[in-house]
Amino acid sequence: MIKRDKVKPNSWIYGNGAMILSFHPCIVADFQIILGDRALNSEDLALIRKADAIILPQSCSVEIYEVCQDSPARVFPNYDIRFRYPGKIGQSRLFKELRLPYPDTLQWPSVERFREKSHKVDDLPQGMPFLIKADRGHEGEGVYLITDQRALELSLKRLNSLEKAGLSGFISQELIPSDGNVLRAVILGNRTITYWKRTESHGQIIATISRGAKIEDNWRVDLQEKGTIQAQKFYRATGINLAAIDFVFPFDHPDPHPLFLEINYYFGRRGLGGSLNYYRLLFEAVREWLKENGLDPESVKLV
Repeated sequence: MIKRDKVKPNSWIYGNGAMILSFHPCIVADFQIILGDRALNSEDLALIRKADAIILPQSCSVEIYEVCQDSPARVFPNYDIRFRYPGKIGQSRLFKELRLPYPDTLQWPSVERFREKSHKVDDLPQGMPFLIKADRGHEGEGVYLITDQRALELSLKRLNSLEKAGLSGFISQELIPSDGNVLRAVILGNRTITYWKRTESHGQIIATISRGAKIEDNWRVDLQEKGTIQAQKFYRATGINLAAIDFVFPFDHPDPHPLFLEINYYFGRRGLGGSLNYYRLLFEAVREWLKENGLDPESVKLV
């Protein structure tokens, strides 16, 4: 189990003068800081030191998160794992360390390192077809299906361009026969919401909303239940309380079980009913988190 526990401040008593600080533009608390592009100043730091609880936005930087985590306050969301295991390379290490089920995945620090191990098609570290994924790609960006030498060379050329821009590293990953179906499990506090991303084009295997995948809430409910169970176990093991986990199922198996694909800390909201409904769900998660930690949930408002 990977968690970072803190001793609760003396003021951590329901309704007894505890101070809540929010950096989130849509959640108002006792004090609210909207940073925009500016850095933390001395007044911000003073409020952080006095706070009993801090609410951060999804877009918070590692620098701001570390400052808040080094204070006596509890922090929502819990992004310890996000910054400890960054990118797809970090996530594959996390899945391995926690012994979670996930597709066979290899980590590559550079294109050069991959080429050292792959002199020709017959010498590839994984059998075709397989996937190559840029370390910092998001929602299907930087994902390449490798079916032949031409596709491999094109993907490596693009990864070379990313390296020159300072974005090195990628993974190669076993292609699971999922028929283009990906189950997304969104963790909001201690609640999990699942829905499917399904491709409509025959032969399309990368299921993202940006590439035309459709959303279905109640397709293969039996598998949704399996994904929910895995997501809840993951939440309890890591403390992650705001993220979207993508699962893939090997449909060539008579009783398929979910395999972890990736964790998305920025995620689309269409599958949750749009942005307005997402913020309502987030707000309820924050209120429940405050209540669980002995603070008054009525002390925060959604704007």
